[in-house]
Amino acid sequence: MQNNMETEIKLLIAKKDVKALVASPLVAKRTKKGSHKTMKLVNIYFDTRDLLLQQAGIAYRVRQNGKKYEATIKLRKTAAAGLTERQEYNVPVKNGKPDLSVFNACGLQVDFDGLLGTAQIEKLFTVRVKREIRLLQVTKETLVEMAVDQGFISAGGKKETIDEVELELKEGSLADLLAYTSKIATEVPVFTESRSKYARGLALLDKLEPEGSRKLTDIDWENSYCEEYKKLFYQCGTAILEEQNVFADCGNLQAEADRIFLPCFERMQEVLYWLQPVMDSSAGMQANLQGALRLLYKLRDTKALLKRWKSLLKLADGRLGVDKVTRILENRIEEVGDEVQRQILAGIYSVIVFSLWAAMEGAGWKAEEYLQTGQLLQVRVKDILEKIENAMSREKQAETEKASAMVVGNPVPEKKGKKIRLQEPGYITVNRLGKEFHYLVKANEISKLTDLNKESRKKLEKLGEAMSELFAVSSLAQSIPAELLKSNTVLAARQGGYLLGDLAAEQLMARKAVNKTFTKWMKTMKK
Repeated sequence: MQNNMETEIKLLIAKKDVKALVASPLVAKRTKKGSHKTMKLVNIYFDTRDLLLQQAGIAYRVRQNGKKYEATIKLRKTAAAGLTERQEYNVPVKNGKPDLSVFNACGLQVDFDGLLGTAQIEKLFTVRVKREIRLLQVTKETLVEMAVDQGFISAGGKKETIDEVELELKEGSLADLLAYTSKIATEVPVFTESRSKYARGLALLDKLEPEGSRKLTDIDWENSYCEEYKKLFYQCGTAILEEQNVFADCGNLQAEADRIFLPCFERMQEVLYWLQPVMDSSAGMQANLQGALRLLYKLRDTKALLKRWKSLLKLADGRLGVDKVTRILENRIEEVGDEVQRQILAGIYSVIVFSLWAAMEGAGWKAEEYLQTGQLLQVRVKDILEKIENAMSREKQAETEKASAMVVGNPVPEKKGKKIRLQEPGYITVNRLGKEFHYLVKANEISKLTDLNKESRKKLEKLGEAMSELFAVSSLAQSIPAELLKSNTVLAARQGGYLLGDLAAEQLMARKAVNKTFTKWMKTMKK
């Protein structure tokens, strides 16, 4: 009898890529001598007609390996896409007939008689695979079993092919397993399979309800920040890995990549910002995210630019001549969307997610035992407010020095090539500390800020709206394709200039709005 916690990652890798992976130094040089073996397995899964075991979170199978039989109960808990942790109980048996009484002496705390009543156990489906196993010493401390499965599931007269790679942690740390998976994803394109063979068999029998879209759970502000942010990080990564499977299979979603992936990537970026002072690898992890964010922001902004241009063109009512801009922007959207799809098909998103998970598991966490999520947020808000106050003090001091110099007839010399800015303390400060203000507004949205009074939080919300408008229009201005402004066609250059001028005018209005709301917010801070 064997009773252990099983931690594994299930990957989908193309057959040709599996061969290349197995032959690569990443696998060949780490394979323990004598550990490579091949076996043919037949797994028979059992349950009642009404799936009483499945409803209780139990999967029951009997495996035949040659002349040997083994009964297994799995209590499944999914940690993330492709990554599962589950309690597993294995007992040698004489044949392939179902008999739950064999688990009575193994410490399994399940009352099968009470659970099943008079319901009878019956065969659900069969899984037949050829399995290649290798033990990989991925680090000095961590041993991983790699299993390459090829075969099929037979259920209710239907069949489904199996081509997957499982990486099971035998010894060592989860961080090492995740880091090794990230290295595999850099070697060959990798996708994840969240469903077990059991779940896939139930799906063939039409006995498994679709999960639907996943929602991120709310943060428990009174729980450990380490536990809560890890949970959120795994949820976001899971959503990304599952969405990329759908994205890779569909040929018409390129232009929707920003809508599909940005929310989760941005949420992960937000988590890393809050963790900066308490997790030693947060800066490197934020840099890792940029590989995905850069293109997704470019796609989002180009789509917004096209929408704006079409609105301007409609208002012009033919006065701008034949439209030369739409085709250029549509081509840009298509190019960027295709580039995102190439990233996904090459496994770049898998590399990013698994490397981020590995870094989070292997990171050093400060005060994780007693610091609550809400307490960490308040500490970070204090840091932001102090940084803003210091920036304002420096601005005020600079203005005072400039005024004093003017009084004594010794004005501060203007730097060559630079014009003196108008008095815009709000815009200057917000522009200089854009990230800090962005996350201060975020904190105001998700939690009651005890450092700010009610009026101040309300004014901060208004400032956040003005900042969003300013940053959005500034981002659009920067996303105008160079080929539009440098076009050899006079009409295209003219239309590009018209679009840029419209954005510049709105940017000026947005700056005024930021100055106005910033001033009002600062007054509440002085009370």
